[in-house]
Amino acid sequence: MFLAFLAQPPVAAGEEEVLTNEDILIMTEEGLAERVIIAKIWASETDFDITREQLVALSRAGVTAGVLEAMVMESVPAATRRTADTYARRFEGTPCTAPGFYLEDAEGALGQVNPQVPQIRGGFDFFIQVGARAAIPGARSDTRTSSRTPTFWFCPEDLGFQPDPGTAVDPRELLLVVLKSSENRKERSFETGSTHVWVDRSSNIPSRVIQRVKFENMGFGVYRITPRSSLDPGEYGFYRRAKITPMGLPTPSHIFAFGVD
Repeated sequence: MFLAFLAQPPVAAGEEEVLTNEDILIMTEEGLAERVIIAKIWASETDFDITREQLVALSRAGVTAGVLEAMVMESVPAATRRTADTYARRFEGTPCTAPGFYLEDAEGALGQVNPQVPQIRGGFDFFIQVGARAAIPGARSDTRTSSRTPTFWFCPEDLGFQPDPGTAVDPRELLLVVLKSSENRKERSFETGSTHVWVDRSSNIPSRVIQRVKFENMGFGVYRITPRSSLDPGEYGFYRRAKITPMGLPTPSHIFAFGVD
């Protein structure tokens, strides 16, 4: 395939390159990153065949869903396109291709880190849970990294996301905490200090548990998150406290857990 690609005649000067399904297949087979292929689609004239049969064939050949979405959206006449932009175009210039919280690997690819709702344990003093711990199942996370300063990406869901909205998730609310593994209970946990029965209004998490992190706003609500110092091998998690929404409803806390080898 590589030799065949080299054998193709170059585009003549003044002649505009037009991308086709075959070009997408060639770039995919040559291992170009998804975001590079999508950027090329946005920057080029296109003549895609987006029939069901062709999309299925491209998917089976390894073309990613993000690239297929970009092909379809680029083939729809501008006058009839949806008013909401696609995630691929909105996240252009970042590694994000879909909303979520991600861990970047050594090659720059992103793997999603799914949130877990912790179980809060501890004794009660009226409506305050004292000596509380937040625990999640499993003594070891399935999400692993060998980097001592791993990079994480927060890719927002809301098209209208602003850095400091009152109701949206602000990634700067996340605390990076050290999780203690318990083999006998088959779980990971950390001290949360005292916690209100409905919502974590005043957490007293010990400072020794918290790791300082750097938040970089990359635009449109996308954040790159990195530890400010090297992490020792062990179990960790980004903890988002529970809180009360403007409607007066409690939201659960979450932990995005990972391990450093």
